Amino acid sequence: MIEEKELHYFPVKIMEYTDPGWSPEWVEEFTAWARGFPAQQSNIPEGVITSRTDMHKQDAPCVQRVVKFFNECLEQYKERFELNCEQLELTLSWFNHAPSMSGWGHPLHRHPMSYVSSVYYITEGAPTIFGDPCTPRTSDTLDVWQDTLMKSDGWNLGINEMYQSNPGKLILFPSWLHHFSGRQLQDIDRWTLSFNALPTGKVNVGPNGLPQVNLKLL
Repeated sequence: MIEEKELHYFPVKIMEYTDPGWSPEWVEEFTAWARGFPAQQSNIPEGVITSRTDMHKQDAPCVQRVVKFFNECLEQYKERFELNCEQLELTLSWFNHAPSMSGWGHPLHRHPMSYVSSVYYITEGAPTIFGDPCTPRTSDTLDVWQDTLMKSDGWNLGINEMYQSNPGKLILFPSWLHHFSGRQLQDIDRWTLSFNALPTGKVNVGPNGLPQVNLKLL
């Protein structure tokens, strides 16, 4: 066997965090609160119910508990990747609700005007699927199938990556990464939270001590 080595030059790093405060009791409390918060169907005809995008500013204890967890994860993310900014700060946040056996799901999309985006899984349900960001590879005219990647489970065709809904898990990913959710065909309601975050304060401070931008959210 000739020696070989696999090199990964353009990996996309998605970080997973586990919420120690997730519990069935919290899920019951949050979903009861959410049913009274302004929300409507979006992405017609896909149909997922999406809330108003200032959820993180609400005072309900069940909301502020999970927002605190989000902020702790964003700080840890900033430190891990040594981002040259003072803070990663929530700009928008909302919940998503796909009712039991509705067949609803999110279409392929990205999150503009954001640096880091997320999915937080309140319940089980359809998976999140990430599209291959290497567009020359996905649109090339010469495509030789890789058998182990051509799965027949209806979600993961080709070289997309799938993340199963896992209650209490948060994933953070670059906002430019295209993704969608599978259709909710299970006999349970699928609930998730999402948010966008931007670097704030002094960002990209150079050797002269001046930042490229000093960003403050209103």
